Amino acid sequence: MLPRHERRRLEEIEDQLSIEDPEFARALTDPSLRRWSPRRVPPRLVLGLLSALLAVLCLFLGEGGAFVSAGILAVVLIAVRDWSFRTA
Repeated sequence: MLPRHERRRLEEIEDQLSIEDPEFARALTDPSLRRWSPRRVPPRLVLGLLSALLAVLCLFLGEGGAFVSAGILAVVLIAVRDWSFRTA
């Protein structure tokens, strides 16, 4: 937690930025406008890429059935964008 004077200074900077460049300030605060961050990789994308890698490995090893299975899994994981893990 920041000290009170530092929080006040940050609020002043935010207010000034909002006045000087409102579009940029909105882009920083609106989560829907944020670009994809390499620190926050969706789990399904990681699983999809791992499945694709597994499919290529199976293709080189001559495992046709495993190649098809891993390839289908990779396509589903990468193509379905609205699927996500849900925690209870």
